[in-house]
Formats: sequence, structure tokens, C-alpha cells
Amino acid sequence: MDIVFQAELTALHEAVIYASHLPNHNTSKIHADNRASIIASSNSTSTNETARKIFKILLTSPRIKVSWVEAQAGNIGNERADKLAKDVTRHGQLNSLNKLPKPHMKGLLRTSMLEEWQTSWKNGDTGRKIYNIMPSVSLRPTNWIREDVIFFSQQGPFPAYLKRFHLSDSDYCSCCGIITALHHASECIYTAYEEASAKLRTRMTEKGRQ
Repeated sequence: MDIVFQAELTALHEAVIYASHLPNHNTSKIHADNRASIIASSNSTSTNETARKIFKILLTSPRIKVSWVEAQAGNIGNERADKLAKDVTRHGQLNSLNKLPKPHMKGLLRTSMLEEWQTSWKNGDTGRKIYNIMPSVSLRPTNWIREDVIFFSQQGPFPAYLKRFHLSDSDYCSCCGIITALHHASECIYTAYEEASAKLRTRMTEKGRQ
């Protein structure tokens, strides 16, 4: 849900409540420049709880009139209300949080959580190799297979990883260097030998079937 739209609805709701408590002989005219909020408030089956509350008040108080006015048309009261609504969105919260619809609150919390998570992921010290591949956080799972996760996170059966947790006495390969996932994939002569042997066994098996 759009935050500005909800702020406009909340402001309209407060104005309608105020007008409903005025003496019955007074006719109240409320001007709003957000056409969407007016349309939502005229629908008894609106999915927005605030809009439904406005509809109920207007239904029982026919002396309250809500009309649309063009934005930035010099209406002092409307311009002031518009500024306050935008100020609320910039501060990230509304004065009457308990009156907000639950779906809207969930949306605000989800957005706040993702922003905090993104900041932590961007400025963190760990997982930098994964960050270079996936710089943006997301609640959607990736389509990585198990081997991809092990390789890119370098958290697997590699001496360099096992030694960090005192599960291996050495992190060195007898051929050349520290045994990391990248070393296994691109440098290690033993890995190259194993791959060549596997390919040879496959070819021999295929020839045996012919």
C-alpha cells in the first residue's frame, strides 16, 4: 500500500471524525485533492479499513460533504494538509499507528526490515564473496543448488574452512597452497587429475558398451 495514500486517508478520517462532533445544524465541507482516497471512502466494501470507517461516518452524517479539489491550486487549507501528510511519510510513522490497517502496518515493517537488512549486508564484513554476486537482499529464495552454495560461501569440506573451527590441523594442500574452494576448482593438480581420471573412466565405460 502507498504510504502517501494511507496518510491522506488517515487525515480524511480525522477530519470526518472532527466534523461529526460538530453541532447538527452545521454543514461541513471537506476538500481533498487525493481522488483515490475519496473513491475508496465511498465504497462500503473497500479492502482498506480506514476507508470503510470513513464510509460509515459519512453514511450516518449526511451533513458532512467531501469533495475533490485540484492539488496545488492555491487552496491554503488543502496545501497545509498536503504538506503535513508528506511530512508524516518522511518521518516514517503516523500519529495514530493503532488506527492503521494491519496489512499496511505489515508493509511498513517489511519495508523497514528490508532496508535495515540491506544496509547491514552492504556494510558488513562477512560474506563479501556472496555480496559481489548478490548485492541486493531479497525474501525470494535463489535457485542455487547445494554445490553452488558450498562453493561460493566456501563453507564446506575444505581444509581452509575446517581449520577455522579446529576440525583440521592444516589448511594447506600438499601440492601448492591453501585449500579453498577456488583452489580446488582452478589450481589444484590433484583435482585436475581426479577430473581427468573421471573423464577417462567415462570414456572407457562408453566404449565398453559399444
